[in-house]
Amino acid sequence: MRPVKSICQANGQWSNALPKCRIVNCTEPGHIENSVRQVLSSGPHRYSFQTTVSYRCNPGYYLLGTSSISCQGDGTWDRSLPKCLSCPPTAQISGDRRTVGSVIRYSCISQRAIIGNTTRMCQLDGQWSGSPPHCSGDSAGLCGDPGIPVHGIRLGEEFSVGSIVYFSCEPGYTLKGSPERSCLANGTWLGTQPECHVISCGNPGTPRNAQILIHDGLTFSRTITYTCREGYYSTGLLTRHCTVNGTWTGNVPECSVINCGDPGVPANGLRVGNDFTYNHTATFHCSPGFMMDADRASTLICTKDRTWNGTKPLCKAIVCGPPPNIPNGQVVGTEFTWGSSISYSCNQGYQLSLPTVLTCQGSGNWSGEKPQCFPVFCGDPGIPAQGRREDRGFTYLSSVSFFCYPPYILVGSTRRYCQYDGTWSGTQPSCIDPTHTSCGDPGAPLFGNQNNTQGYQVSSTVFFSCRKGYLLQGSISRTCMPNLTWSGFQPECIAHHCSQPELPAQSDVRAIELPSLGYTLIYTCQPGFYLAGGSEHRTCRSDGSWTGKPPLCAADNRPSGKSPVGTVQEPPSKLPVPAGVFAKNSLWRGSYEYLGKKQPAMLNITAFEPFSNRVNGTLIDHSGVELKLAGTYKREEAQLLLQVHQIRGPVEIFVNKFKIDNWALDGHVSYISSSNSFVYQGFVRGKGFGQFGLQRLESLDPFRDNQGYNFASNSSSVAAAILVPFIAMIIAGFALYLYKHRRRPKVPFNGYVGHENTNGRATFENPMYDRNIQPTDIMASETEFT
Repeated sequence: MRPVKSICQANGQWSNALPKCRIVNCTEPGHIENSVRQVLSSGPHRYSFQTTVSYRCNPGYYLLGTSSISCQGDGTWDRSLPKCLSCPPTAQISGDRRTVGSVIRYSCISQRAIIGNTTRMCQLDGQWSGSPPHCSGDSAGLCGDPGIPVHGIRLGEEFSVGSIVYFSCEPGYTLKGSPERSCLANGTWLGTQPECHVISCGNPGTPRNAQILIHDGLTFSRTITYTCREGYYSTGLLTRHCTVNGTWTGNVPECSVINCGDPGVPANGLRVGNDFTYNHTATFHCSPGFMMDADRASTLICTKDRTWNGTKPLCKAIVCGPPPNIPNGQVVGTEFTWGSSISYSCNQGYQLSLPTVLTCQGSGNWSGEKPQCFPVFCGDPGIPAQGRREDRGFTYLSSVSFFCYPPYILVGSTRRYCQYDGTWSGTQPSCIDPTHTSCGDPGAPLFGNQNNTQGYQVSSTVFFSCRKGYLLQGSISRTCMPNLTWSGFQPECIAHHCSQPELPAQSDVRAIELPSLGYTLIYTCQPGFYLAGGSEHRTCRSDGSWTGKPPLCAADNRPSGKSPVGTVQEPPSKLPVPAGVFAKNSLWRGSYEYLGKKQPAMLNITAFEPFSNRVNGTLIDHSGVELKLAGTYKREEAQLLLQVHQIRGPVEIFVNKFKIDNWALDGHVSYISSSNSFVYQGFVRGKGFGQFGLQRLESLDPFRDNQGYNFASNSSSVAAAILVPFIAMIIAGFALYLYKHRRRPKVPFNGYVGHENTNGRATFENPMYDRNIQPTDIMASETEFT
C-alpha cells in the first residue's frame, strides 16, 4: 500500500480521511493428492500474513518439493506446492533429493530383474522422466507380484503365464492404470501398473461476504466449513462434505447483509437514521411538548441476531407540576401541559410585584419569575398645618390619626384607613382657627378678574374671568369648603388668538395642544355635578371660533347607578356591566388580529382608580412584547380606549409593528351569559391590525354594580379619558413617532371624533368600530392560548 498523505487545509480540516491498515491475507493454497495438510495460522484469518501450511505424504508416497510454504507480505506464497509420488511394487528408490535435476535409481529386491528404466530425472515441469519400471517374477513361467495399489483391492493371486489379476479401489478413490493385467510369457504383466487416486471434489470456492473457517482438504470425506463475515448471516448450510462421486454436499451458502427492519417512529416524535443494517443506530427524539419515557433508550443498535437491542421509546406529553403558590395570592389557570400559561392574582388589598405569565416549558418546568403580592400602598396622606399625625405605615389596613394643636380644631376625618384600592378612607382633615369663619381671599389671576359678590363665607362661590385676548385655564368657580379651604385650583389667564368661549359654572378647564386637532380645551365638572349637555372638549378653529357647544354641568341628584330622566335606556335584555370590571389585577386573555392572523395576548390591569375610572394596564404579546396602556373606562357606554405609552420587547423585529402613532385598543365590554364572563372586544388602531377580543378570567356578578367600590356618578373621569392617553402618548410615544417618521412625511391619524353629549357622558368613537358585532365573533377560544 502506498503512503497516504494528508494536508491541513485553511478550514482546519485534513484533506484526506485517516487511512486504515488491514492485515494481508493470501489466497487458498490448495491441496495436493495423497497428502495431509496442516495450517498454522498467525492472524485473524486462516491464511493471514506469516501463516505456514505444511504437507505430509500418505504412506506409500514420497514428497517431491518443499514440505511447507509461508504467506508473504505481498499476499503470495513463498514457494510452489510439492507433490506426493508413489513407488513401483517390489522396488526401492535410492536418492534423497527431490528437486529439479535430481536423479533417482530403482532396484529390485530378492534378486528380481528390473524391467524398464533404472533411473529417472526430476524435470522442470515437476514430472519424472520416462515411466516407472517393474520387477520380474521369481522363476521362469511366472510373473512377479503386480502389487496392490494403495487404497486398492486386487482379485487374483495366480501369477503364472496367462493368469489375470483384477484391480479396483476403495470407496473415495478412482483407478488410474489397467483395471486387469495378464501375465505374459516373458514374465511381465500386460498393461500399466494401476494406482488408486483419491477422489477430489475440486475447490468449491468461497461465497461472497464469507470466509473459510475449517478446510481439511478437497478429497473424499473431507469437510469445508464457512462463516459469514461480520454484518452478514447465512441462508444455507455452512458445512459441506466431499462425497464419493466427487461432488460437494448441499449448495453454496449465501451470506446476506443483516437487516433489523424499520423500528418505526414513535407517536409525537421523530427518528434520525434510515440505515437498518448491522451495527447501525436509530436515534429517536420527541416533538416539542413531549418527553421520552425514561425506561427506554433513545438510541437502538441493530444486532447480529437481526433484531434491535430494544424497543422504540414512547413520547409522553409534558406536564408541568403545580406552579408555586404565593402568599396573599392565587394561581390563575388550570392547564399545566407544555405551552400552557398561568398567571397570578392577589387577594383584595394586595398587588402583584410584576405582571407575570408563567409558561410550561419542554423541560417540564415553569418559565418566568414568580411574583409577590405586596400590600397596596396608599401613599403619604400628609399632615395638616398646625397639627400632627400618628401612623402605623401607609399600606393596606394601616391607619393614621390626626390631632390639632390648641387652640386649633380638626375639620375632617380624625382617623383614616388605607383601603384595598389604594385610597385613604374619609376626607383629608385640616386644623382651623375656631375664631375664623370664612375662607381667605383666593386672589385673581393675572390678566383676569374675580367676582366675589357672595363673599368668602362657607359655601360661598367666587367666579373668575379673563381679559380679552386671554383664555382661562383652571377652575372657573371655587367654593369655600367647611374646612375653610377653596375647592378646585387657582385659574390662569393664557394669551391666545381664539376668543374666550362661554364659561360654564361648576366646571374646571384645561388646555392641551393636540397634534391632529390643535389647541383644545378639556372641561371637567366639579364634584357633585355631572356633564348634562354640551361638549366636554372644544377645539379652536382657524377663524378663532370653537367647535362644539358649551358644556352644561348640572347638580348630580340622581340615585346611585341611575341615568337622568329623559336619557336613553339600554334594552332590558342586556345585563349591566359592573363598574369594577376593570378592577386592579384583573386578567384578560384573548387575541388580536395582525395581517389576518390571530395573535395570543394577555391584558393585566395594573391600576384602576374607582372615582375617575382611570385604567392602566399591560398587554403582553405572545412574542414577549409588553405594551403599557392607559385610558378611562366609560361606564354608561361600557367603552374603553387604551392607548400605548411605552413599549418593551426582547427583539426589535417583534416591537416594530407596534411603533405606530396612536396605537390603541378601542372596544366595548359585554356580558356573555353562556360562559358567565365578560368580553372586551373591538378594533386595534394600527396599520395591519384588525379586531381584538379579550375575555376576563375571573367571574363577576353582572347584577352587582359597584363590586366593592363606592363609585360616584360625576364627570371627573372626562378629563382623564383624554388627558391620560394623550399626555402619555406625547411623553412616551410622540418622540418615538417623530423619530420613526423623520425621513417621511407625517400622516396624522384622524380617527378621533368628538360627539355631543345627551346622556351625561361624551364618547370617543373609532370610525371602523362595528357596534353591531356579536361578542362571540372575535372572542378567542380558550384552547388557543394554553
